[in-house]
Amino acid sequence: LHQHKRLFSILRPIHMSGDETDGPVKEHPPRFRIVEARWQSLELKTFLRAIDALYRDDWAKPVGCRATSDNAPRHRVEHSDARIEDGVAPIGLWRNCYDQAWLRSLRPHVRESLKIINTDYIFSLPEVVPRVQ
Repeated sequence: LHQHKRLFSILRPIHMSGDETDGPVKEHPPRFRIVEARWQSLELKTFLRAIDALYRDDWAKPVGCRATSDNAPRHRVEHSDARIEDGVAPIGLWRNCYDQAWLRSLRPHVRESLKIINTDYIFSLPEVVPRVQ
């Protein structure tokens, strides 16, 4: 994941999608609906969710150390009727990180202030090899 160091150095928690509890019925473990960030492209969202899945898997079955009893990562789920918020878009990402319809909705001076890198980001991840139990 070292090739993504620059991307992660730009992104902050305020730039990410949010979440909210999944309805009035409490479940265990709790589930959280993802609140979409309108500025994020589908390609970026898919990449970030894949990173989340890798993290959850590593948390559940760490390699080279014992599992800890720390709080488990949130179980975040997509919903067809999920809320969408504008969110805070980071400055200086590659053009395919931003949702194109959202970009078109911005005034030109606001779009220019994002200082978009005019190339596409390569959202590659290492091939995941299933762990032997």
